[in-house]
Amino acid sequence: MKRVLFLLSLFVSACSAWCQTVGKEASPAQLAFELAEYNAKRAEGTTRLAEAAKTQLSQAQQEQMKAGNLEAANAIAKAIESLPITSPEAVIPPDGLPSSAVGVLKDHVSKVFAGITGLNKLFIPRFEKVKTDLLKSGDLAGANAAAVKAQELTDESAKLSPGKAGSGGKQEAVESFTVEALIDGGSELHVTKEGIYWMVPGGEAKPGLHQGSNEATYVNGTRWKPQWRIKGDRGPDTSEVYPIKTTSPKLASETVQVSKERFGKNENRTPVVTSIKDDHFVVTIRDPEGGSRWYKLRIKAIP
Repeated sequence: MKRVLFLLSLFVSACSAWCQTVGKEASPAQLAFELAEYNAKRAEGTTRLAEAAKTQLSQAQQEQMKAGNLEAANAIAKAIESLPITSPEAVIPPDGLPSSAVGVLKDHVSKVFAGITGLNKLFIPRFEKVKTDLLKSGDLAGANAAAVKAQELTDESAKLSPGKAGSGGKQEAVESFTVEALIDGGSELHVTKEGIYWMVPGGEAKPGLHQGSNEATYVNGTRWKPQWRIKGDRGPDTSEVYPIKTTSPKLASETVQVSKERFGKNENRTPVVTSIKDDHFVVTIRDPEGGSRWYKLRIKAIP
């Protein structure tokens, strides 16, 4: 019996030592995994947006060539070469760029900056967690590397924020704005100081994507097609950030209209509720009734 207990003690000690070794070896891999996922998602998003902008710019270039405008065609070629634009320093359009192409570039910059900011917002806490885990495991170099990456993403997001990214001045927070979206089931609209994003906490349809629909969200009437982290029409998931300066969380929400069609007849529906989570103003659309409905909300600042 004593021999059995002795062997069991050796086994437990060996397992403990092995687990500690594996933990230390796995921690650096955790940082590598997060970095690889972040870089892949960022590259995928910026490449997709660049290809869409290139298609539009190429069409504009063909029009200028047919019109015999060599200067404009060459300027558009330079604009195409600059894609994707991922920093404010690269925002200045080439000389001679026609207004139609300038509009494409502005739209591209807005979407790329919003996408990067949203991605950074999701990954900063993840790198902070890796930093903590590595520090606890005794990997000081790895913890420092994770901390540097988290700070890098924080600094970049601040640089790309509306009002700082090529606008030439500070953008004031809006006093009020409207959001329209096709909703089916529980959805949350998160309003931050730098922008808004959708979150689907459960398995309901993502805003705009109910039963094969592909509807945009409208912010003050402007179309916004949210990009999602996970493929598919249903949650749980979080969208990219739409950049708009707000006074969050000092906000209130008003339901302007709920209707089957976007400009349809107003209907009674379960009221939305609001809450504050950290510095986010959150509008929860419960929508337990059957069928999807267009919700038009007005978000407004309060004293």
